[in-house]
Amino acid sequence: MLLLRKLIDLVLYSNLFIAVCAASLTYQILYIDQDFTWISPYVYLVFFATLFIYSFHRIIGFGKLDRTANNRRINLILKFQNHIVLYGLIGLVGLTISAFQITFNSFLWLAIPGILAIIYVLPIFGRKRRFRDLPFIKVFAIGLVWAWVCVFIPLLHHNHQLHLPHYLLIIEKLFFIIGITLSFDIRDLKLDQSHQIKTIPVYIGVQRRKILALFLLVLAWMLTYLNYQINYLTLNEWIALTLSYLFITVVVWRASENSHDYYFSGLVDGTILLQFILVMLFS
Repeated sequence: MLLLRKLIDLVLYSNLFIAVCAASLTYQILYIDQDFTWISPYVYLVFFATLFIYSFHRIIGFGKLDRTANNRRINLILKFQNHIVLYGLIGLVGLTISAFQITFNSFLWLAIPGILAIIYVLPIFGRKRRFRDLPFIKVFAIGLVWAWVCVFIPLLHHNHQLHLPHYLLIIEKLFFIIGITLSFDIRDLKLDQSHQIKTIPVYIGVQRRKILALFLLVLAWMLTYLNYQINYLTLNEWIALTLSYLFITVVVWRASENSHDYYFSGLVDGTILLQFILVMLFS
């Protein structure tokens, strides 16, 4: 049991799991758009880029962590500092190699989210603040980058010209990512308050935040129904996504400040991977 817990800690806090989730979302889009193949340099790039950016974010944040706080998550992040640096370097190397395997147009389209991701973690604003530290920015920045990298670019690469179903799919995943990311604002509520960061839960309260998240998830599900009605999604794909959203709404609603970090870093993030698994199984 202790060995299993250490393994879970390593996978979650080394950012390997979130990188797998990002890759799975990209695979899901390729599968739905009938362009699926396991051998995909672009998916590899998404995996390594996520590993690098999230590790880089943690490395920059080392100096902001309260080392005196009795917080298991902070203690584990500090414990895995060397691992995080190592995986960040692996991510950078993998990202560089993968970048030479994708099309030039895809590389150009990555410039915008790439710049946004870098300024998200670098303290380039006043009082050494990062882009994520600006009021109400965090969840929208994360949603935009994920939807752009994992959904928009793969669809554009495959279709060259996007149509209504593609835009519905992009907006659906944007709402989905923002909806689950709002849960992390609940987890980080005390930390954000201590750093005087105005997040949505700080401003509107935890309960209203949950209602907002559920509203976005319902909108995301409704967009899947529209895509099913116009025959972009198959019945099995729509059923799979419907089941995933039912599960996700329960997970998001039950999130609280007192939830174990596994609940957020494992279960909430894991709903991204769950969607891909259900779509594959039902199809």
